[in-house]
Amino acid sequence: MRLPLALLAVLLSAGAVAAQSAPDFRAAYFNRLDQRKTGGFALADLQRISAKEFKRIDDNKDGGLSLDEYIFGIPPARQDAIDFFTARFQRSDYNGDGKVDFNEDQAYCLDLVTEADSNKDGIVSRDEFMSAMSK
Repeated sequence: MRLPLALLAVLLSAGAVAAQSAPDFRAAYFNRLDQRKTGGFALADLQRISAKEFKRIDDNKDGGLSLDEYIFGIPPARQDAIDFFTARFQRSDYNGDGKVDFNEDQAYCLDLVTEADSNKDGIVSRDEFMSAMSK
């Protein structure tokens, strides 16, 4: 069974609590990215994690993610997460073909870190991440 990044992050951080009482999914997403628990993540961390997720959620193994694959498994009660990841999908689909390929996904990671890392130290802190994700 494949779980999308959004659902996996919510389940991991909420201890599998019902989706309605789960914490802000963006905080859960940050926790997933900050795997070494240092208070931040670098571009290489995000790209490595995203590459693993990309491979895992590419259900039909065609090298591209459809929106359905991208948001598969997010509970309907988590409309906030559905909206966020739908917008991320749209921003990641640089060529507008309705699919996000691996290169587009990795480019999105670069864009996210470039935008979020406001002090330009190469690490995206929780505050920087939460600020960038609220835009």
